[in-house]
Amino acid sequence: MAVQYINILTKDGKSLLFRNYGESEVDRDLLAGFLSAFSGFIKEISQSDIKSTSTEEYKYYYTTIENIIIVVCTDLEDDDSLINPKLNSIRARFLEEYGNYMRNGSWDGNRKIFAAFEKEIDNIILGSIKISIIGLGGVGKTTLLHLICGKEVDLEYVPTVTADITSYDGDGLKTNRRVILWDFAGQSRYHTLWSNLLEGTDIALLVTDSSFENLNTTKKIVQDILNKYYKHTLVIGIANKQDLPNRLTPEFCEKLLSEEGRPIKTHGMIAINLNYREKIHAILNDAIEKIEEKKVS
Repeated sequence: MAVQYINILTKDGKSLLFRNYGESEVDRDLLAGFLSAFSGFIKEISQSDIKSTSTEEYKYYYTTIENIIIVVCTDLEDDDSLINPKLNSIRARFLEEYGNYMRNGSWDGNRKIFAAFEKEIDNIILGSIKISIIGLGGVGKTTLLHLICGKEVDLEYVPTVTADITSYDGDGLKTNRRVILWDFAGQSRYHTLWSNLLEGTDIALLVTDSSFENLNTTKKIVQDILNKYYKHTLVIGIANKQDLPNRLTPEFCEKLLSEEGRPIKTHGMIAINLNYREKIHAILNDAIEKIEEKKVS
């Protein structure tokens, strides 16, 4: 599915909200004029209908809410069965949020009230971001999860069972999309589940405790799972427990974890130290920017 852009506008052509997911810039004035030109035809469709029309380059799906038109522009080869549910979701959420404004005429023309809806559209079109935290037991994966989410760090080690799934919609991460964090259990009896649990992962945080023994075993995760089944998944190394004696440097960990054709950028971390929250957020923001650029291109 390749959505190019979404425009929510009035039937007289006034754009309320515009999201561009394609690589090229869109002439929004030209688009508004184009849509206004067949607004008379749009009036004939019911409030629950979705219609489509095509040009030489793109396909346009559209529906109405009161005096509002929602238009989704896609590539010509996109299938109705993929686009229609998303357009229905956008329509339903927009009606839930702003339906009263449209019905009772209380909207004063200020388009800024619709800006908050950008996040909802991004979540519907692009989906949530799945971040998987993988590594052996006791390396600090759950502590890292708590650091990311701003939860209190428990210094007592409590093994995770199978996987802990956390939805994070807080501050610090520069994305409109919902972030889902999967904290994988590190005990050996769960290792056979890892390849399945990684399905759909956008970003994998590969955590080691920065000891030579643990690093060598963590290397096998790269060789046996990540390189074998998830060659194109973005993997980031986390050299945790940098406050301990005899720890290996992040640079050394990166050199050992990386393989030809697959460098794994590795960052030093002390997950029990709240001062590192800003650092892990910066690491994730950089990764999110990369995967979002890839997804919309």
